[in-house]
Amino acid sequence: MTTDLTKKAISANIEALRQLLADAVITASECFQAVQKGEQNQAIGTILGLDSKLEDALALYRVAVMLHRNGRAP
Repeated sequence: MTTDLTKKAISANIEALRQLLADAVITASECFQAVQKGEQNQAIGTILGLDSKLEDALALYRVAVMLHRNGRAP
């Protein structure tokens, strides 16, 4: 059975994941808008750093799944 602390940790990780992915969508949209205007340099400048957000999102996802599978908080 999952403890209350584990549930809170999973919830916090999923909320942080949601926020990171929402930010990533905004960044990708801004990049797309720039490229549609022919502003390739601006588009690439906008998207730089997206890899870091996606890596952080993947780490949060993995922690949430691990906590669920183990049934205990760190």
